[in-house]
Amino acid sequence: MERLRPVAVFAWVLATVGLAAALAAGVRVTSGRHLFVLHSVGVEGAQRTPPGELVRSAGLETGTGLFQVEVDRVRTLVEGLPWVRRARIVRQLPSTLRIEVEEWEPRCLIRLDRLYYLTAEAHVVQAPLDQGLDYPVVTGLAWADLEAEGPTRAGLLELLALLEGGALGAEVSEIHADPEEGFTLYTSANGGTGIRLGRNELEERLRRLARLQRHLAKRGQTAYAVDLGDEDKIVARLLRGNRKEPRR
Repeated sequence: MERLRPVAVFAWVLATVGLAAALAAGVRVTSGRHLFVLHSVGVEGAQRTPPGELVRSAGLETGTGLFQVEVDRVRTLVEGLPWVRRARIVRQLPSTLRIEVEEWEPRCLIRLDRLYYLTAEAHVVQAPLDQGLDYPVVTGLAWADLEAEGPTRAGLLELLALLEGGALGAEVSEIHADPEEGFTLYTSANGGTGIRLGRNELEERLRRLARLQRHLAKRGQTAYAVDLGDEDKIVARLLRGNRKEPRR
């Protein structure tokens, strides 16, 4: 095999170095067209955040060298937006930057100093309420309850997961949390039903509630209030005609 001449090797090295410099800075070819310079920004996965807001928050300007864009900085800026859970920034040669986002999914509203959205991960989305108000409302909590890794936050996470899985079998209109009494659910069924679950063993208490509801259904009865806070008994207040009477 013929060996490369020293002149050819030298020319190849120069070409390689020149290409690397072009990739780093973005160069102009003789036709005047910009090579590896940002001309467009693509956005994927944004349902609740306007694409224009994503681009503005990233501080991107066309005409910047594509390899001069600090993708880590752009990602941090984009993830600072209320609805953005995660972001991925991808360079697409020769002239495009792609922003891929995963957004938070609201599951409830929560009343703190005002109404916010709340996710199944107990993350508070501090965004305007332009995604609608047709969600259950969590009441009785403070910011400290959500920020601390304590029993209240853990209980809320467990309860949200159980409700997400359909453990209640009814639509919840409010989840009220109390440091002493635990969690109380309010449904819109039968003109409004209050269900006190307590603080611990929430899954088991929902199972007990399901058994009670099946028992009452067989008897043609309906409870407008149920107290499952005591481990030894269930207190149910039943509807009878136009009267409300307690049953134990």
